[in-house]
Amino acid sequence: METRRSAQGDALPSDASTAPPRETTVEELLEVIARMVANEPHVRCRVGEGPLTPVATALNTLAGELESRRVHPDGMFGAEVLVAQSPVAMMACDADERIQFMNYTFPGLKLSDVVGRRYYEFTPSEDLEMVRGHVRHVLTTGEPVFYEHRPNIGYGPEWFGVHLAPIRSGDRVAGFTMSLMDISDLKRTQFRLEQSNRELESFASVASHDLQEPLRKIQTFGERLKTTCASALSPEGRDYLERMNNAAGRMRRLIDDLLSFSRISSKAPTFARVDLGRVAREVLMDLETAIEQAGASVSVSELPTLQAEPMQMRQLLQNLLSNALKFRREGVVPAVSISATVDANAGQYELRVADNGIGFDEKYLDRIFNVFQRLHGRGKYEGTGIGLAICRKIVERHGGCIGARSTPGQGATFLVTLPLKPPQPR
Repeated sequence: METRRSAQGDALPSDASTAPPRETTVEELLEVIARMVANEPHVRCRVGEGPLTPVATALNTLAGELESRRVHPDGMFGAEVLVAQSPVAMMACDADERIQFMNYTFPGLKLSDVVGRRYYEFTPSEDLEMVRGHVRHVLTTGEPVFYEHRPNIGYGPEWFGVHLAPIRSGDRVAGFTMSLMDISDLKRTQFRLEQSNRELESFASVASHDLQEPLRKIQTFGERLKTTCASALSPEGRDYLERMNNAAGRMRRLIDDLLSFSRISSKAPTFARVDLGRVAREVLMDLETAIEQAGASVSVSELPTLQAEPMQMRQLLQNLLSNALKFRREGVVPAVSISATVDANAGQYELRVADNGIGFDEKYLDRIFNVFQRLHGRGKYEGTGIGLAICRKIVERHGGCIGARSTPGQGATFLVTLPLKPPQPR
């Protein structure tokens, strides 16, 4: 004998060899539905062979899905507990921008003080248009938004990181969720770092300017001494004078590069439409003498027009091209190519500057973009070790990243990735 179960879950005896399954009645189907609604998804229908068989089968399938989703019969470990006890303040607002639910209230506020009111009532007047713009963007486009916000309620966290996301009803955006995370400590740390960076940049700029004048005097009087007194100096004296002038020249270049690096960090970029092809042609004209002396060939493919800071894009291309010309292999005609591609799906450009020079081991990839880092001795390759650091700073200020691929003795390709939409100035 086998056992079958009724809609109430009772065991029913049957003879599998002689008795076919009894057809489920309408009353039994209704009872199963009622028990499922009452949070008893373990209940099952009797499945026979009559016209109600598809309904019974569908209800059994649905009951199985509901049972698999349920974590605990009383919801003790369900999503409600996570929402209620989350340290993140969460609220749901309707399309009229009124708060309909909130899991979290601040000292001095009851839930009834919040529900039904607009979030704007808790927004400082100076941030009102910014917050409204973000909310309208979510309601209009259905795209999520993240922004930082300083509330005006006078208590609780000083700063929030706010994430807005759409609430959808079919194809329609019926409202939005708002999650607020306390980022007060992070913002205070950020402000301290920004203040420290401003002080360091100011120091670097002032110190560099103050060094320029005595350095100019050293170079000026060194040249005068070389012109007027060279014949009176011994060979050893002339050698000392030459070394002094060379050292002063290196110091001058180092100061100029430090000033360039400082200006990039301290000055907010002013974005405009920049034709990279035109910028590349101007850079080639500026480096015409260096290219001729190296006997190099430089090819430039079609380059895009993008939103960027014009002078910084020029400096970026000039540094990368100068780097390619400098690190060339002996006995090999230098060949440099500049090209770019646009990936609309990823929302970015990729600029490539490739050469057939000495290359480098990729284990030093992070090092070459740091200030004062050199992989080769100054005696063989001129430079201050700041050029690629300037490139990285420029790219990061434009919301992009820079990297390279290389093999020793087989050249290098520098890869610059820039977004189609530049970051908003802070």
